[in-house]
Amino acid sequence: MRSVAVRASMPTVGVVGVGYIGKRFLDRLADTEYETLAYDVDRSQVDAATERGATAAESPADLARRSAFVVLALPGSPEVEAVMESDDGILGALSAGTTVVDATTTRPETSRVCEAWCEERGAAFVEAPITRAAPRDGAHMMVGGTDAAYESARELIAVLSDDHLHAGGAGQATVLKLALQMRYAGQNALDAEIVEFTRDNGVDPAHLREFFGMDLWEAYLDRDFAQDIEGLGGLAIWHKDLGYAREVARENGTALPINAAVFEAYKATVRRAGPEEGHAATLLRYWELLNDATERAFQPADEG
Repeated sequence: MRSVAVRASMPTVGVVGVGYIGKRFLDRLADTEYETLAYDVDRSQVDAATERGATAAESPADLARRSAFVVLALPGSPEVEAVMESDDGILGALSAGTTVVDATTTRPETSRVCEAWCEERGAAFVEAPITRAAPRDGAHMMVGGTDAAYESARELIAVLSDDHLHAGGAGQATVLKLALQMRYAGQNALDAEIVEFTRDNGVDPAHLREFFGMDLWEAYLDRDFAQDIEGLGGLAIWHKDLGYAREVARENGTALPINAAVFEAYKATVRRAGPEEGHAATLLRYWELLNDATERAFQPADEG
C-alpha cells in the first residue's frame, strides 16, 4: 500500500504529439519518477506511446487536467495554436501551477502569445525547441521564458535533453533555433550544389569526402532521397523553419540575401519530392533538374 501512495504522488508529464520527437521524450521519461500521458491525433502513435509506458489521454484537455507538466511536440505554429485554443484544448483545462513546455519550433510570436494565455490562468510557459544536429553530440534545448517559468521546468528539461540553454524571454529561444536551422539548411544546400557541380563536370564527388574529408551526407553521393526521420522529415522541417525566419526578418527589417536563395531552393524541392522523399538530400534533385540531369549517374570526363 505504501508504494501505491508514493506512486500516486508522482508528478505527471503529458506529451501532446507523440511522433518522432514525442516518442523520444517518452523514452527519456520511462526510467524517471514521472508518470506519463500521451495524446496524438494519430491513434497509431498513441498506441506506440502506450507501449513505452504512457497512458492514453482522450483529448488535449483531458491530458492537461491530469498533468503537472504539459509538453508540446507538434509540427509548427498552426498545430500549437489549435491544440491550445480548441474546444477540447489545453487552455480550457489548464490549472494554476501547471507548466507548459513547448518543444515545437514555431514562430516567436506564437511563444509570446502562448505565454500570455498561460499567465492569465496562473500557469507557467516556456518554449524549448530541440535540436539533435548541433555541432555537439546529443539533444540540445534552447529555452525561452521568464526566470520563474524556467525554474519550474528546469528539472524536466534536464531529463528531456542532454544539455540546454536559457536564452532569454519567450520568443528568443525560437529565434536562436531558427538561426541554427538557417545554418543547417544553407550548409546542406551548398553541399548539394558542389556535389552536382563536380558530377556535372565529370569529376567524382566522392573525392570531396574521401580526399578532403568533407562531412558530406552519404545520401548526396548515392542519391538516396528516402525519408530520414518520421514525420515532416528534414526537407519539410527546414523549409517550414526558413519560412518562419523570413517572417521574423521581414518584421524587423533584417536583410537575409543568402537565406532568400536557400529558401527558394527548398520551396522548389518540396514541390518535387515524393511522399516518401523527405530527406534534405532531395535538394540534389533540384540542382540536377536545373542542369537537365535528373537521372544522370556519375560518368568521368573523357581524358585527353
